Amino acid sequence: MTPKLIIAITFIVDFIFNLDADQNRNQKLKILTKPLLVPLIILFYLISVTHINWLILAALFCGFIGDISLLWGSIKPLFTLGLLAFLAGHLFYAAAFLQSTEYFRIVPAWFFLLLIPYILYSIFILKLLKPGLKNMVLPVSIYMCAISLMSFTGACRIWNGFTLPNLLPFIGSLSFIASDSVLAYNSFDAPSENYETFIMGTYILAQCLIAAGFML
Repeated sequence: MTPKLIIAITFIVDFIFNLDADQNRNQKLKILTKPLLVPLIILFYLISVTHINWLILAALFCGFIGDISLLWGSIKPLFTLGLLAFLAGHLFYAAAFLQSTEYFRIVPAWFFLLLIPYILYSIFILKLLKPGLKNMVLPVSIYMCAISLMSFTGACRIWNGFTLPNLLPFIGSLSFIASDSVLAYNSFDAPSENYETFIMGTYILAQCLIAAGFML
C-alpha cells in the first residue's frame, strides 16, 4: 500500500472510533482517538503537495491544539485556550484564502454584500447564546467575526474559477460554522444535550475539505 492509502485508512478508522466515542460518551476512547485526527490530515497534506502553504499548516496545527484543549473543555482555562487556538486557526485560513484572491483585488465590490448574511447569522447566534454567555460575550463575538471573515474570504476565492480547489474550502468553511455554532450552543445554552457526534463530524469534514482544496 502507498503511504497516502495507509494514512487515509488509518484516518478513517480513527475517525469512526472517535465518532463512536462521542456517541457513547467514552472519554477514554476519545482521548486516544481525537488527538490523531488533525495530525493525520497534516501528514496527508505534507506528502500530497509540492509546495507547502505554511498558513494552511499553521491553521491545521491550531486545530490540533484546540482539539487537545477541548478534550478537557470543562476546565475553563483549557476551554479558553481551545477558543483562542481555533480563533487563530480561522485567521490563518482567512490569510491563506486572501492570498488566493490577491487580497480582494479580483473580487467585485457588489460581492461584499455577501457579508450581510454572515452579520445577521452572527447576531442571531449571539442573541440565542446571550443568556448563557455571561462574561464570554466579547470573546465569542470576536470569534464569530473571525469565522465569518474566514468563510467570506473562502467564498471570494470562487472568483478565481468555479473549480473544486476553490469550492471545497468554501464548503469547508460553512461546515466549520455549523460545527462551531452547535458547539457554542452545546457549551453555553444546552450542555446536557449530546451534540458531540454532529460537532466532530462537521468539524473534521471542514478540515478535510479545506486541506483538500489546497492539495488539488
